[in-house]
Amino acid sequence: MTSTVSRCFFILLICCSSRGLNVFPNLEDVAKNARVVINDIVSLIEEDQCRSDLLTLADGIDKLDLWAMKMIDANGKWNPAFLLGNIKSLGSYEECVSIHQSTPYIKGKYCLANVHLSSNDEKIDSLLEIATQKRRNREITMNRTNMPVPDLLPSMALIQFGICVPSTCSIADVQKAFGYILSKEKNANGEAQIESCYTNDAAPLSSGDLAFIGCVAIIVGLVFLSSVIESKFGIKEDAGFAYSCLMAFSLPTNWRKLFFISNHPGALKSLDGIRVLSTLWVVAGHKIIFTLQEPWANKNFQVESLQKLANMPFINNMPSVDTFFLMSGMLRSYNLLKEFQGNRFRFFTDVARRYLRLTPVYALVIAFYATLLTRLGSGPRWEKFVTEPGEACAVNWKNNLLYINSYVHNNKHCMIQTWYLASDMQLFLVSPLVVYALWKKPVAGKWILFLMAAIPICYTAWYTYSYEVLPTYLLNNSDEKLISYQRDVHITTHHRMAPYVVGLALGYILYVKKNLHLSLMSVISGWLMCLLTLYVVVFGAFNIVQYDHEYDPVESALYASLHRIAWAFAVGWLIFACNNERGGWITKILSLNVFQPLSKISYCIYLSHYVILMVGTARIKTPLFADDYALVNINL
Repeated sequence: MTSTVSRCFFILLICCSSRGLNVFPNLEDVAKNARVVINDIVSLIEEDQCRSDLLTLADGIDKLDLWAMKMIDANGKWNPAFLLGNIKSLGSYEECVSIHQSTPYIKGKYCLANVHLSSNDEKIDSLLEIATQKRRNREITMNRTNMPVPDLLPSMALIQFGICVPSTCSIADVQKAFGYILSKEKNANGEAQIESCYTNDAAPLSSGDLAFIGCVAIIVGLVFLSSVIESKFGIKEDAGFAYSCLMAFSLPTNWRKLFFISNHPGALKSLDGIRVLSTLWVVAGHKIIFTLQEPWANKNFQVESLQKLANMPFINNMPSVDTFFLMSGMLRSYNLLKEFQGNRFRFFTDVARRYLRLTPVYALVIAFYATLLTRLGSGPRWEKFVTEPGEACAVNWKNNLLYINSYVHNNKHCMIQTWYLASDMQLFLVSPLVVYALWKKPVAGKWILFLMAAIPICYTAWYTYSYEVLPTYLLNNSDEKLISYQRDVHITTHHRMAPYVVGLALGYILYVKKNLHLSLMSVISGWLMCLLTLYVVVFGAFNIVQYDHEYDPVESALYASLHRIAWAFAVGWLIFACNNERGGWITKILSLNVFQPLSKISYCIYLSHYVILMVGTARIKTPLFADDYALVNINL
């Protein structure tokens, strides 16, 4: 076991260890071991220049040349706390790619290797189980580059380490040498895959990059021009259409609109606060998912965190999206009823207005993903977390702009978090039929609402039970089940529509039953049921998320089918009570003026936060240490 990992960490270059507490190992042994390893694998190398450079490297080690010693030093080495989950030895990315020797001409190439280890020895195998947090046989640790949703899968069992080789060596060369070294180990079985390799060579700007830069330059120019015009001539109310369009880019105008506090008497109270808090919850949930992917020196801390009830809002954060479905359905219903009442409803105008309101900034972010995103930085996991999502947007951007990416994505998600926009748009398109029925034939409309909520609930229960699908995102399950849940349940409209239907009903109630008088007993009962439901939905899944919890299809079917609509009813009561002056101090908090500007930019936060998390994870170059303070700090 020790021999395997040691050879892996020094791959083609060295198999050495320090003696006692010496600061430096015996450099003669280093050179000798490097020469032995290189001689073993050099015949496997197909590239002539790679073979030559490896032999040059061995000579450089014999002479203690600085560039050669840096190449050795940059390799990943055995980590302390391996049994606590410190299984990602990334080496020194920057040291490796910075190697640029002119005589002889050698450049460093950093490669990241994924390793799956097993052993026929029960004791060694049990140690591997401990080090991988008992997820070694649950995670897909090989061919992970082909996973459809890699950034949503926890990485507890994926042993990784950095390798520094001459830039003339291809991935295939490194892969062959790696496999050869692992095959020589007698005490353990090893499979390895080179995930990616990097040099510090900068790729030239593509035509797409230049087009995006030009587009941004035009926007910046319009902002500057409109701002100058406004500062000199002010706003002309009777100006033409072209002038109004130009002023839409004005920085002073948009700044005033952003911080303008509206106290419109007909506004639905508490929505700004709920929207902002739910947005923060979504961001925190995504950060937790990325944290599960990051290299930590004590991965066991994350598993132990599952055993703390107080962490459930972070662990079980999926209901945050149901709040948005509820609010979207409520506003759609409320506004449609006003349009029907005033005979102002125009379907195609409605759709065009919404599309033009959502899509321009959406398209701009997609274009950024597909072009300049990959140039923002570098790191051992850059290709996985940044380059591949960018390539997905370059291929599947049309699905996003047509708002069908919740169903059509070819297992390559462009901006994976935007599945919600697709589902919401799909429900937006069909909702006029339901609301019109409510307006013209209330009894029939209510039955339609009931069926639209009941059918997906029953279908989700049947589907979860029949196919043993997860009830929510559960770390204690296999990658295959997590992928199935994400692809077939989490992002599909027919599984997620029940809260939207509740929102349609809530919008109808708020429109028809304005200033409804509620008795004190009704208010107390409503709030008790609301708070109890919110607690049960979030904290009631505590046993389900535990590592040792055995999957129960009945339990999973009940939770999967009921928790979303239960959450929607609870938040719906909160909105209803606050709007009818029955929210007390909760209404005061959710209606604070500070939430209005934040609410106005919540859509932009939703579109942009994910890329910030992606880049933050991709650029991590050394394992971090986890504790409660660290987790709070990174989430802030």
